[in-house]
Amino acid sequence: MTSFLKLVVIIKCESLNHDCLKKLLIMAKKKTVFGIFTNNNPNLSFMFIKIGDIKPPDYKGIKVLAAHGLHSDIFEILNPFLKKGMHILDFGCGQGAFSQRLIDAGMIVDACDIDTDQIKAQVHGKFKLDLNKAEILNSISEKYDMVVTVEILEHLNNPWKYLSDCLSVLKEGGIIVLSTPNISSFPSRLRFFMRGTLLAYEKTDLAHGHITPLSYVQLENMFSFYKMDILKKGYAGTIPFFHLFGLSTFSVFRNIFLPFFYPFMTGPKKGRSLVYILRKN
Repeated sequence: MTSFLKLVVIIKCESLNHDCLKKLLIMAKKKTVFGIFTNNNPNLSFMFIKIGDIKPPDYKGIKVLAAHGLHSDIFEILNPFLKKGMHILDFGCGQGAFSQRLIDAGMIVDACDIDTDQIKAQVHGKFKLDLNKAEILNSISEKYDMVVTVEILEHLNNPWKYLSDCLSVLKEGGIIVLSTPNISSFPSRLRFFMRGTLLAYEKTDLAHGHITPLSYVQLENMFSFYKMDILKKGYAGTIPFFHLFGLSTFSVFRNIFLPFFYPFMTGPKKGRSLVYILRKN
């Protein structure tokens, strides 16, 4: 192991020396959760090793209903496109952790969710909508500078119609911030090869409402159909190169054989989610 790797969450060390490795083994036996990142900022890095499950931290007391590092990664990608005072609509905001980040950056945010009682962010306005049932255009008449749709498409029966509705509540030249689970990530490819399932879309994920997997090809075809410009694309959410989570055939292939194939994979193989910054024409 090289000295630039740094252990975070539980302990920090400048290099993986003998004492540090002893601590890792002790924590592994206790099933303690930890990660080794290749960057001093764990939210913006490629996670090297993960044991167990790292939960995302709250944002100013507001629960982040997303994977570890996802919100902070998306905000970092989005930040260059933000202008103070922009009027933004945040669809499927949950408790409003991402909304509050935008508010703290000087934005005016309206929040939309199926349960508006849970919203803790200091939003300007609230809309109560079930995006699989409600007609968005009948409920929202405002035109926005930006629409945020973070981890929403995978929950929808008809993502094409939803994206069309997003464009309808957006000003000309307005921006859509969109993310959805990356089914092309390197562990997802192995999962499909071995099980015929996709990362974030197995039977257990139905409990989270994940019903519509979309590849980057499908997404970009959709954007092209609606004549949207892709201003920027990237990844969000830490995904480990090695993930120790119990002994199984999948975990053996995941941690021993898959890393050898990683350099030969093409397409968006990193990141738990794909992120797009889109402009309406």
